[in-house]
Amino acid sequence: MKYQIFGLTLLILLLGTYILHIIYLNQVYAKIVDLRRKSVAIEEFYENMTVSQGSNFTGLAISAWIMLFVAIAFFYLLIPGKLPFDYMDMMSNWASSQIGFLAFGLIASILAIAGILVLDMLPEKHRNLKLTELYSFYSVSKAMKQMIALTIPFFGLSIILSAYLGTIYPDQNIIAEMTSFALLFISTVVLVLPVWVGRK
Repeated sequence: MKYQIFGLTLLILLLGTYILHIIYLNQVYAKIVDLRRKSVAIEEFYENMTVSQGSNFTGLAISAWIMLFVAIAFFYLLIPGKLPFDYMDMMSNWASSQIGFLAFGLIASILAIAGILVLDMLPEKHRNLKLTELYSFYSVSKAMKQMIALTIPFFGLSIILSAYLGTIYPDQNIIAEMTSFALLFISTVVLVLPVWVGRK
């Protein structure tokens, strides 16, 4: 039950960030329309609103988001009892295979990448939904960029701990479980922090 609460907290954080992101852009757009006293094409608004954060940072940020989705998959699918349905018969083959965890991680990564690419193919009028454009709407300091880059090894450690917990099942290691989730949650907070504090 506690891990379902943890998962709900994580979901609320991500959904809350998304809602705040949409509300912020809508408010800025409404102010610009009011100041100009005429309609403004949403595509023009997004073009003038965005600021390039650099290809290196964008690549690191997208990698961090992919790692987030992989870490969630590992934590909630490889450790029994996290979801309210039984799936361990299916997952036992992954855990017993020599390349099971690698294959599972690759599948989770591919699905995450596919989702990001689908969002990236949306028309320009839906640029606000593109994960690759997320940080371009906000002021992201150098220190914040470094923090976001550091989430990659933190997510990696969370994934390793989750894989370990899946390997030792049915034995448990509460410290490893709590550490894995703490790394997952704190790193997620860092990823969405610019949306909460970096508004222009």
